[in-house]
Amino acid sequence: MITITAILNAIEAHAERAIVPELRLIKKEVEKLRPSLYPDDQEHADALLLKLDRLLSDQVVVASEAGILAQGFPAVAQAA
Repeated sequence: MITITAILNAIEAHAERAIVPELRLIKKEVEKLRPSLYPDDQEHADALLLKLDRLLSDQVVVASEAGILAQGFPAVAQAA
């Protein structure tokens, strides 16, 4: 029998490689699942939600910085 802990660990492992839309979907699913869990598993789910937020934030920041850099290159090229 698969435990909730194993499921949450599998979700966490998968999230490490997920892209932003998938991370958002995973987060929604964990949020829906959380109220039905025992307190220890709820804590695990809370920690996973924090990690998902961090992963989302990291990807959005990297994408935003890449966009800013891409916009800056034409200006640099025109100045040269």
